[in-house]
Parts: sequence; C-alpha cells; structure tokens
Amino acid sequence: MDKEYTCKAGVIKSETLTECPNEFLTPKGFNGPFVGKIPVVLAEPVIQVDVESVIQLEEPALEIKRVKKNLFITQCKLIDTGFDYECKGKRTGKLFLSGYVRKNIEYATADCINEGKGGVSGRIKHTTVKVPFKCVTKIKFDVPPVICETGPAKEIASFTDSIKGKDFCGQEIIGSDPCEMGFVHVECFNEKVFCELEEVKIFEDDILKDPKGLGCDGKEEFVFDKIIEKMVIFIRLKLLQKQQVNIPGKEISEQKK
Repeated sequence: MDKEYTCKAGVIKSETLTECPNEFLTPKGFNGPFVGKIPVVLAEPVIQVDVESVIQLEEPALEIKRVKKNLFITQCKLIDTGFDYECKGKRTGKLFLSGYVRKNIEYATADCINEGKGGVSGRIKHTTVKVPFKCVTKIKFDVPPVICETGPAKEIASFTDSIKGKDFCGQEIIGSDPCEMGFVHVECFNEKVFCELEEVKIFEDDILKDPKGLGCDGKEEFVFDKIIEKMVIFIRLKLLQKQQVNIPGKEISEQKK
C-alpha cells in the first residue's frame, strides 16, 4: 500500500439530540351550517392497461438482478358525454389517459469466461427506460360534474313612441327604436376536473429474446440484450372537481341521527 495514500472515510461529527416538549391544541372552526367549496369525488375507477414492449439493453446480460418500476401520469383528461340509459340513466364520460412506466433494470454482464473451471465474471450495469401507454376508458359518475354552458348573445330592443314618419293610413308608428340596440353576453366558467393517483399494481412477464450461449462447460449459461416485456397495469384514480356544498353544523348532524 502506498504510504502517501490517506483514507478519508470516517465519521466527521456525531451528536445525540434531546426530545423537545410540545403541546396539543384543539382545532377550532366555524359551527355551520355554511357553504364551502371543496374537492368532490366524482368517481374512483380502477383502470386496466395492457402493454407489450421490447427493451434493448446497452450490453449483453448474463442475468437480471433487480427491476425497479414507477408509474407516472402525463395526461388525465375527462370529457362529459351526458346521460347513458344503459347505465341506469347515470351521467357518463370518457377519460383520456396516458403516461409511462419508468423501469430501472440492473443486470450482470459476462466479461470474463473461464471455460476450464466453468466460471463467469462481470460487472453490474443498469439501463433505465420509459415504457409509454395510452388508452381511453368509460367513466360512470357517482357524483356528476357541475357544468354550465356559455349561451348565445341576446339582443335587447328599446321601445320608442317618437319614430318620425307615418304610415299610409295616417297612424303614428311606435315600436323598437331603430337607432339604439343593446346586447347581453354571458360567459360561464367551470371548475376543471382533476385526477389523483391512488394506487398502482403492475404484473409483468419478461421473455428473453435471441439468447446466445457462452460456450462454457455448462450449457445453461447464455447472454441476451433484448427483453420482450408484457405488463398488466391496474391504476386506481380519483376524479375530483371543486364544488359548492352545504356543510351542516354539529347540532344539525346530531338531530339527523
């Protein structure tokens, strides 16, 4: 070992912390009834997505050591399609869903092969990929979204009895004033429906594509650099919209009991 080399690893500082005292206060709020604007759960669907993909590894692998998966949603857009009589008259919609599964694959390589003694040595490598998915699914609302529509502009006529000129019978002309017109335009704004990701379950099966033997004494040793992956994904979502709701007070709630 070189004398000039100095090992820097070690504990720099350590301290034992004491417990701090605290005091719990009782939360206070308004005693209703009153009106609040809060997120309301419209539906809580569990969506099944089936994905098949082919993954290319950077180097030939001897075996997969570990796979870490995380699902991310990039689009969750709801379109209200109105009442559906097949669903007992419930309001329904279509949910456009897209995202990807981020996969980190750790695998062992075969860099050194000792055919005489049947030994294989290598390194631990990793490849990170994003497997995309996209689908549309039907939604049945437990609570329908509140939607208002912007109507057409309305014309307001002004009455007048001093229109110049007379008709051929000598009668004075009265009615709407041709020199003055009014319009009413009402623009309505809606709260957006948004999604919350509650739970994800992923079931998968990986098939090695085009494995190649190492030529060792044991015929079971081979390497591969492509994986055919089949995934069944279950995604549990909450669809919410901010709505105005009546919140009863403590006395009213006890009376209903």
